[in-house]
Amino acid sequence: MEFERQEREREVRELLDRGYDLFKNGDYEQARAVYAKAVELAPRSAEAHAWLAAAYGRLIDEAWNLKDKIKLLPLLEEEIATALDIDPALPLARRMYGAKLLNTPDMLGGDPAAAAVEFRYCIEKGMDDADIWVFLAECYLKSDEPEQAITALREALAREPQHEQALRWLEETRKTQE
Repeated sequence: MEFERQEREREVRELLDRGYDLFKNGDYEQARAVYAKAVELAPRSAEAHAWLAAAYGRLIDEAWNLKDKIKLLPLLEEEIATALDIDPALPLARRMYGAKLLNTPDMLGGDPAAAAVEFRYCIEKGMDDADIWVFLAECYLKSDEPEQAITALREALAREPQHEQALRWLEETRKTQE
């Protein structure tokens, strides 16, 4: 019995690693399929649900029409909710929730200020990549807090000096400050 559990855990880890490689290479549909298999094997894995949510998020970003986006949104929300239900402290799940709050229109439940709370939590827990700082900056920009946005953009650039979005927004934000 213990051997079977360990074997399943190994298989889930391999699926998550394979899904991550596909995700990083921009093959979000294949990543979604791999993460769905991981969820099937380990339905109580918050990490698997969070990665599946990430794949749905990217598929929403890539969708060309509103109908496809609307079809994917409840799937994204369900995976985020499941991941947070299993482990409310998991930074990846909190990051996905923050991204949902940031990218959803206000009238549909979006909330940049609440998203900023989620991203700051992730940063405090060691998720310290340039992109999360850019997401935090976007929250501040949407909340009309340009000074905090500039600080977050500088943090992003400290981690990745050529981050295109951070460079562009920093320049634009500075111009509006003048």
